[in-house]
Amino acid sequence: MANVFSERVAHLNTEAGKTYQEMAVDCDLKPSVTWWNKARWNEIKIPPEPGLYPRMAKALEVPERRVAEMVAEQWCGVRPDDTVPERLRHLMAVARGVKNDEDLKLLVDLAQALSQKCGAERLVELLDPDPDEVIKKMEAEKGGRRVVKVRRAASA
Repeated sequence: MANVFSERVAHLNTEAGKTYQEMAVDCDLKPSVTWWNKARWNEIKIPPEPGLYPRMAKALEVPERRVAEMVAEQWCGVRPDDTVPERLRHLMAVARGVKNDEDLKLLVDLAQALSQKCGAERLVELLDPDPDEVIKKMEAEKGGRRVVKVRRAASA
């Protein structure tokens, strides 16, 4: 099992720039700044008390249920649903909080549109090769070499 709780703390600290002090303040200093630092480096052996989950949710910027899931996975080796990839679990936790059917339909429509956009971008990459690559392929074929696949590199 992954250290998902520690990874979330590391992500917030490293990529989002949130300090351990800010995490501790979000929790009214329970747990402490030192605890958050140790959690980031996977040095905490005893899981946090369930009573801390609401404040930890604020510190970790996830729903309270997601805190419980991360604690269960990291410290108890239990995943709530092994079929949901890690990169989608935060979204699933947020989606569970959507109660209005109209809002849920909007969320589904948005996810569908983003999925179709990704598929369309991949299709364009396959169908619209880089002209330099086409020339290389033609030259390779003239020289008797075989080119298996030509694809444009993903743009940054």
